[in-house]
Amino acid sequence: MSQAKRTLESTTSLCPDCLKRIPGEYVTDDTSVYLHRECPDHGETTRRVWDSLDHWEWAKQFQPDAEFDPHGEFTVNNDHACLAVVEVTSDCNLSCSFCFASSGPGGTHRSFGTVETLFETILDSGGPRPIQLSGGEPTVRDDLPEIVERAREMGFEHIQVNTNGIKLVEREGYASRLADAGVTAIYLQFDGLQPETYEAIREVDLAHLKREAVDTCRKAGLSVVLVPTIVPGTNDHEMGDIVQYALENRDVVESVNFQPVAHFGRYETNNGRFSLDTAAERLAEGFESLDARDLMPVPCCSAYCQSATGLLPSDRGPVPVTKFLSADLFTNVSGLVDESDWMELIAKTPAGGEAACRTADCCGGSNISLPAGADEMLDRVLPISLTGFMDADAADASRLDNCCISVPTEDGELVPFCGYNMTTDDGRYALRNRNEWGGRPGINEPFPTSDTAADSDEQTAPQSEQAEANTSETVTTTDESASLSE
Repeated sequence: MSQAKRTLESTTSLCPDCLKRIPGEYVTDDTSVYLHRECPDHGETTRRVWDSLDHWEWAKQFQPDAEFDPHGEFTVNNDHACLAVVEVTSDCNLSCSFCFASSGPGGTHRSFGTVETLFETILDSGGPRPIQLSGGEPTVRDDLPEIVERAREMGFEHIQVNTNGIKLVEREGYASRLADAGVTAIYLQFDGLQPETYEAIREVDLAHLKREAVDTCRKAGLSVVLVPTIVPGTNDHEMGDIVQYALENRDVVESVNFQPVAHFGRYETNNGRFSLDTAAERLAEGFESLDARDLMPVPCCSAYCQSATGLLPSDRGPVPVTKFLSADLFTNVSGLVDESDWMELIAKTPAGGEAACRTADCCGGSNISLPAGADEMLDRVLPISLTGFMDADAADASRLDNCCISVPTEDGELVPFCGYNMTTDDGRYALRNRNEWGGRPGINEPFPTSDTAADSDEQTAPQSEQAEANTSETVTTTDESASLSE
């Protein structure tokens, strides 16, 4: 970064070495945007958070006007939690080095009763919002269908399963069993279409298996969200191809959520990370009809956390439906909408208006006029989103405070997803440890266990499942696993 720098705004940041709150400033060299801060214990840090100053200033106009208490606890406001991510296990049949949960073979399952308690936390905090069952790899649990059925009994209507897809393919009838239990969508890790992509990211060719997983979901009547972890120089050139594949499989693919890699203690600092503006540019390069600014900031969280559009197939290539977006959308609608519904909202369809009112309890749907033909195009629109998870490089307390993706904890709180998973530069889950949110203390450390199984809320995965997990393809990657997580 040039020595000459200009301050854009002040904020409350977190030290990347200890994750304690400290003053911070967004500064620029008139090309990119950096987060500068100084910790009394660990000194100064300046790290790039946005590649384009022009894009940063454009996105700022969509920044929500949210109150922020610089001294408050990191919890998600009950009426602002669009999605709750419920971790049901730390066990996994892959061993990715870059994983929010630091999961792998031989991990532990949360007890069925503990999972029920987490569901109750979500209900107590505002009702049955959309949930995502995550981990680890949820499908290594034999009782996952029963967990889904229990969630349905408790009133949850929108239930995603976050998975790498291996069990969907290898276990005959399993996808149908999940569908029958009440799963509404599969959140499928899908890094690309080429064997080389998976060999580079996961050290094993999973390209054919991913296509087979999509076909399996089609036969089971399960919608699929494709979730590519994008590593620059590895698979960012495939972003357009992934979208094209999704368009060709629109009958089963519900949307695509690109997740550019971030640093969570398992990835070399400031090497290979890229911000949402650059990810949008990479995607736009694949389509003449698409511009990076067609991916609009999602209005319910920070303008620098998520952006999205919807693509309508045409003879000239996919047309972004954000062309229909009116300026009053951000002021007329609260925007606390699950990402699966948000694209319908920006297309201003009746379903989008209903989703806004149902999820955000806003009643302006009757004031939202439809663009010509919007109701007819709905079934053809493919939602595309970019999610930039906040690591210690970009730690901003006000953004965490306005997070709409939550994790229920066993002490009855909803906490910000990025805060729950954020690590210091040396791989410690400092916020999680400090607030006693549970889980692994650090990326290479074991989960805390009780002296007796009866006293433990987390149970070791059954030996049969551990053996099955350890005989699966095991890889070391620079990836965020399959979760919204990863």
